[in-house]
Amino acid sequence: MDLFPKNGIFYTLFEKQAEKLKEASCLLSEILNNPQELEALFLKMKKLEEEADDIGYSIIDNLRKSFITPIEGEDIDLLRQRLDDIIDLIEKAVNRMTIYNISKPFPEEIADYIKIIKKSIKKINKGVKEIRNVKKHWQDIHQICLDINCLENEGDFVNRAALKKLINVSQITPEKILEIIKLKEIYEVLEEAIDRCEDVGNIFESILIKNR
Repeated sequence: MDLFPKNGIFYTLFEKQAEKLKEASCLLSEILNNPQELEALFLKMKKLEEEADDIGYSIIDNLRKSFITPIEGEDIDLLRQRLDDIIDLIEKAVNRMTIYNISKPFPEEIADYIKIIKKSIKKINKGVKEIRNVKKHWQDIHQICLDINCLENEGDFVNRAALKKLINVSQITPEKILEIIKLKEIYEVLEEAIDRCEDVGNIFESILIKNR
């Protein structure tokens, strides 16, 4: 069944997927501001992740039924996967913060990672809207790709500094070692979420090249 150019179902679904990311980023801020509500907020995050999964399944279903697509089917599926990866990793990080019972207030490094994730998601939301008309928004989308890449570089810097601070402690106790293990995993998951945001930027760039 040919869904295009009669309607833009894939663009609409991508926008819905990106909106779930935006909601997840807002929840991250709420978690930072109200760490005592972490368990309740995690349940909200889990629900968002499940709703995003449903949108992803709709994209797969429509891709399976479509003979003609507005952009290459491979790019549609890859974009779906990477948007899904981001919210999965955000949910995973919050899950680990919850089950590991991370001391509150949370380390400032967690806020540093979240700040970059929120900025990246904002750029992704704008890019997802603009790929509806690639030729019209070519320059804007290209700039979004550059901005996301810069944010990923910032994420690398934050990650290096966070791990260095985590490891370079003066006194090592069994409790401290356990804390290091827990935080290291959370930091790595948050860094991976930033990396997946960069992957989305790379997919935008690929779409630009193929649709100039």
